[in-house]
Amino acid sequence: MTDISELFARDPLSLTKSDITQIITTMRASRHAFNAGNIKAGSTKPPTEKQKQISDLASKLKISL
Repeated sequence: MTDISELFARDPLSLTKSDITQIITTMRASRHAFNAGNIKAGSTKPPTEKQKQISDLASKLKISL
């Protein structure tokens, strides 16, 4: 299988039907996170120290971000 980022890096006019099908499948699989409003749905980076502090403070104050 081809990595999704490699498919996006290719020229769109050179993609095969199976490449486009793979892109669509991947996007549909992550659609539930987008619809749920998860801003970092596709992010693989761990939160920074400042983001952790903000999250901890928000949970203590019962603030929904």
